[in-house]
Amino acid sequence: MKAAVLEQEGRLRVREIETPNRADWALVAVRAAGVCGTELHFLDGMLAPPSYPFVLGHEAAGVVVDAPAGAALSEGDRVAIYNFVGCGNCLWCRTGREELCRSAEGQLGFSLDGGFAELVRAPVRNLIPLPDSVDFETAAILSCSGMSAVHAARLAGVELGKTALVNGVGGVGLMVVQVARAMGASVIAVADSDAKAALAREAGAVEVVVVDADDGYQQLPERVRQLTGAGADYYFELVGTTETMLPNRHLRCGGAPRPRGGAPTGRGGTAARRNRHPLSARGDTHGA
Repeated sequence: MKAAVLEQEGRLRVREIETPNRADWALVAVRAAGVCGTELHFLDGMLAPPSYPFVLGHEAAGVVVDAPAGAALSEGDRVAIYNFVGCGNCLWCRTGREELCRSAEGQLGFSLDGGFAELVRAPVRNLIPLPDSVDFETAAILSCSGMSAVHAARLAGVELGKTALVNGVGGVGLMVVQVARAMGASVIAVADSDAKAALAREAGAVEVVVVDADDGYQQLPERVRQLTGAGADYYFELVGTTETMLPNRHLRCGGAPRPRGGAPTGRGGTAARRNRHPLSARGDTHGA
């Protein structure tokens, strides 16, 4: 089969490789695969695969080609692929918190070959059936950034009539804006350019604060208070630098900061604070 293979020194080359062979996992013909900032970090050397050559792609959707005997899915079923592969048997995997699994097999596109290929293998439990109304391109993105946004908003307990501050309006940030708005919140987005501000408004933000790289975040708390009168009820952090990881300054009393993603890197990121609880990597931290 053909695949876009990451080779040494950040080279990505389309070439023929062996079809993945694992009989206890389903085989999916990939119809769409998203390009995340993560893939760019593999290319620029910030992240390294477990070995070379390696197939990237952690956002994928397609059609089942083959499934193990007795599986709930069969050939021809349309699916999105959830990329984190837990053991499937521990308490965390059985209660929907597989990211805490201590015996995880890996993650497609990070430590296991991913979806930048004609075919990809994944456990049947990781395949999400798609209704005909959802196209493959949409499903691929929803399987990662979309579910991350929904998960964060649910953890935060976003409520009707509250105010959510979303800092960073890249792919995931725009998803958070849409989800928080759908849950009834009034959304203020923080962007670093007028172009991104326009995208945030299109996604549903009622206000957008454009900050500059020098001292914009120092002025942000006061600008938020001017817009809200008291501050935001929820703070979704999607940038991860020292300047942005101080959410309590933007929140009214009782507000809840929700970092997204793993521990920040570079520019003095506050990894210790993020990792004080095993759930914190999923954004489950609480502010005063």
